Order: sequence, then C-alpha cells, then structure tokens
Amino acid sequence: MKRLALAFLITIASTAYAQAPNRSAELDKAVEDTRTAYIALQEAEKRRNEEIESLPGERQGSAAGGSRPTDEYRGRQAQLEMDVVLARRRYEAALKRWNDLK
Repeated sequence: MKRLALAFLITIASTAYAQAPNRSAELDKAVEDTRTAYIALQEAEKRRNEEIESLPGERQGSAAGGSRPTDEYRGRQAQLEMDVVLARRRYEAALKRWNDLK
C-alpha cells in the first residue's frame, strides 16, 4: 500500500514538474500579449483623439449660416471609436489571461 501511494505521489510530482516550464512559457506569452494589446489600445486612443477635427469636405453649411458634420465625418468618428473599443476588449482579455496564469 505504501509503495502504491509513493508511486502515485511520484507520478503526480513528475507531471507537475514537467508542466512547470510550459506554464512559464504560457505566462511569458501572456505578458507579451498584454503588453502588445496595451500599446495597440494607446495607439487607437491617440488616433481617435488626433482625428477629432473634421477633414476638408466633412462639414456642410446650414441654412442658419453655420456648419454641421457630414455623414462621412460621423462614419469616420464611429470607426475610430470602434477601433478603441475593440482594442480595449483585446487588452482586457489579455490582462485577464495573464492574471489567471499568475
């Protein structure tokens, strides 16, 4: 009985030891993925903030003498905002994976 228990413990220990380098590699990849996703999020936010001004042709005159944004401007702004949302989701998913592996 003692031999069986000892064999069982050795098997479990060797399996855990064999998986340790793999876990370390997974953790390293998760850290790198998180870092990459964070940089992508910052770049998307920067693009959105830099491109808030309308481009030539993206405003049209109104009857009151002012101007208003065109559909092209709204579409461009919506795409920039969607890029930020997707980058934030990727970052949050990568961060969760990293935290789960810690």
